[in-house]
Amino acid sequence: MYSNNFAAAIKVNGKILREFGDTVYLPFGSEYEIRLKNLDLNRAKVNIQIDGETVTSNDIILEPNETFDLERFIRYGNLQEGNKFKFIERTSKIEQHRGVKLEDGLITITYEFEIPKPVMAYPLNTTIYRSSSKGYTSGNTFP
Repeated sequence: MYSNNFAAAIKVNGKILREFGDTVYLPFGSEYEIRLKNLDLNRAKVNIQIDGETVTSNDIILEPNETFDLERFIRYGNLQEGNKFKFIERTSKIEQHRGVKLEDGLITITYEFEIPKPVMAYPLNTTIYRSSSKGYTSGNTFP
């Protein structure tokens, strides 16, 4: 999926799966990864939910042009431990164990870009002086 300088994909066995509109079909029993790519000039804050459950305790921050592969829920900042993402078939036994949720089978990725810092622009050929009594002065008048 690609939107507004941000890309996300689902990988199974190291291969990116094809999209059909806004849907990716996973084979039952497959372990998968989520690939995130920030193509913007600003940092991106990313939040991911799988089956309605938040994947990380904190947001993921991606630097400009950074790619990040996520393969498991992140608990307490630990990227190395815990079960990997696995797409399982919802059977009656699974339904009895964890119930039926509206969000089952959905991966939701939300992101927002950092607002760039404003740049102060001064007129060309203007020298700015520091005056201890009046603040800044120059050849032009500043309020």
